Formats: sequence, structure tokens, C-alpha cells
Amino acid sequence: ILDFESGTLAIDALAMQIKVIGDIPKICDAIKKAEYPYDYIAIDTASALEEMCLPEAERRWATSKDGEKWFLTDEKGDLHPKSGKATHGSVMNLPFGKGYALVAEIFTEVLTMIERCAPKIIILAHSTYATINKEGAEFSSLDIMLGKKSKFSATFRADAIGYIYRKGTQNYVNFTASEDVGAGGRHRYLEKEHILLSEWVEDEKTGNEELVTYWDKIYAPKNSESTKKETSKKN
Repeated sequence: ILDFESGTLAIDALAMQIKVIGDIPKICDAIKKAEYPYDYIAIDTASALEEMCLPEAERRWATSKDGEKWFLTDEKGDLHPKSGKATHGSVMNLPFGKGYALVAEIFTEVLTMIERCAPKIIILAHSTYATINKEGAEFSSLDIMLGKKSKFSATFRADAIGYIYRKGTQNYVNFTASEDVGAGGRHRYLEKEHILLSEWVEDEKTGNEELVTYWDKIYAPKNSESTKKETSKKN
């Protein structure tokens, strides 16, 4: 687990704490030197990763011609009131969405680096509700909490998108797409499915609970009759 928001500190997990974007190339290099030992890498969470891209986006903007006054200082070395940062506060407030584009660019670069480190990448993200207008009627749909450009980058490369929910001691992933939920995937065996992902199971001998996961149900089950959907019509 690449932990971008310190969420794994309270549990027993094989996790790396990510404090700054600069940690990623070092970790990826270490994985390469270890000859890629992991089958899975989870990004926890993409929402926190996007936020962590902001300082690097500011740095890049400040080195551009348009952003050369972003960190402008006065004679005392303090941030000048007419500096770009003092004026806008954040690169996300730059006109024409320039800041969002910069953040998405860095976000995509990080995803690309991580994708090279393991065959199966799990991207976790917080969810939110988006308001959609359809034929004059407004309704709410469950959506991914990411900027528009970053969300496109993450979902465009995904084989499947699902939403996790809890039922008692069990965790399910909903891959069923609807007007209320933006989910689905390229693989037919995931269509319209609510798949049991994990559950707490009591050990009969010790009485202790153990978390059991079923990723094999999501990643190409052996009994699956179909792999990917047809992308073109048959003649």
C-alpha cells in the first residue's frame, strides 16, 4: 500500500508512508532494484495523492514564464503582496483552469510510474455526490472525489470502477452502473455484480477474528467465461 494519508498507521499492513511526491521515484526505483516483487500495489488514496501534487504544481508554475512572479518577494524576503501566490492563493485558482491542468499532469506522471511497478494496481479514492442535469431534471450521482482532469486520467486507464460498501462484517464492491452510481468495467464477469471483497472471519481454535480477502474474484477469475467486452460490432 502506498499510503498518502497515513490511514494504515493503525493497522498491520505492508505499507509505505508517502509524505511528498518526491518519495514516489525513490520507492519505484527500490521496487525495480528488488526485481518487482509485488503482484498488487494499492494507492490510498488518489484524492490525497492529487492534493499532494499541489506543491509540485506551484513549483512548476513558478518556473514558467507566466508564473515567474508566483513567489515574488520584497526587500525583506517576505512574499510580496503583488506576487502570484498572494494574489491567487493557490494554483487551483489560476484563470482558465491552468492549475487543474498542472496538477492533473503531475497526477498522471505519478500513476504512470506506479503502474510500471506491479501488474495489478488498485486505486482507492473518496467518493462524493455530483449534481447532474438530465432533460431539465437534477439528480445526485455517486462520483469520485477528484478534479475533472485527474479523474479522467484515473478512470480512463481503469479496467473496472466499483464502489465499496459495508454490510455487517463484510465489504462488497458494487460494479453495477446506474444513474445513481458511475461504475462498471471492461470485463463482463464484473458487470452488474456486487462482489464480496473481504470479511472478518472468526478462527475456530483461537476465537480471534481474521480479515480474509477475495481479490481473485475481481482479478480474472479462473471460471470466467469472458474476458473483455467486444469493442466493435461483428460483421
